[in-house]
Amino acid sequence: MDVYNAVVDDEDKNKGGMFFVYRSGGCGKTFLWQTLCSRFRSEGKFVLPVAGSGIAATLLPGGRTAHSRFKIPLKLDQSSIAGIKHGTDIAELMQHTSLIIWDEAPMQHRYAFEAVDISLRDIMAVVDVERGKRPFGGIIVVFGGDFRQILLVLPKAGRAEIVNASFNKSRLWKSCKVFLLSRNMRLHSGNSEARNKVIADFSKWQLEIGDGKVEYIDTHRADVETEFVSLEKSH
Repeated sequence: MDVYNAVVDDEDKNKGGMFFVYRSGGCGKTFLWQTLCSRFRSEGKFVLPVAGSGIAATLLPGGRTAHSRFKIPLKLDQSSIAGIKHGTDIAELMQHTSLIIWDEAPMQHRYAFEAVDISLRDIMAVVDVERGKRPFGGIIVVFGGDFRQILLVLPKAGRAEIVNASFNKSRLWKSCKVFLLSRNMRLHSGNSEARNKVIADFSKWQLEIGDGKVEYIDTHRADVETEFVSLEKSH
């Protein structure tokens, strides 16, 4: 509810803020995206829901991949820009857009966000010079995702290179207002108490793996030991 109110408040005051909604699956991010889309579109405003992957895009109302929507180049570097040209239909669409929802953001290279930011600043400067000085041309952008899931893929890159290419290393990150979702909505969907406990334990175990808190288990050695104990009992 805090995220929703913050986004709507920024729109009412024409602030054009940036938000990042952080948490694992099951905490209601998709529901939040759908609610924001419904709210803005019911007022006749334009919303562009995009995602870092095609599968995630199918969960968004009218969703598309970010590369498809913003014409992001496949080969990116620090000087890349999105392929949105002045006077085109897509440029006009951007000038009338009130909200961009960008799901699974951690899966994309930081240069992708910066390329879109540069292009939108250029396009929105035609509408208002001041908007050309604001991130993403003053359009509200709500990012979402979980850094513990799948990060971007860089062929033959090491850990340092992958971390440096992540969104939170971008110059845009300092402008993001981060919200952390804490309640797992899947535990409140009418299941029995026993079923909810199983889901909660499994969710906790997954998060501990992501945080590196689960001890390494040598599965091969465990199988050998189990087989040895079985043989001993049979004799």
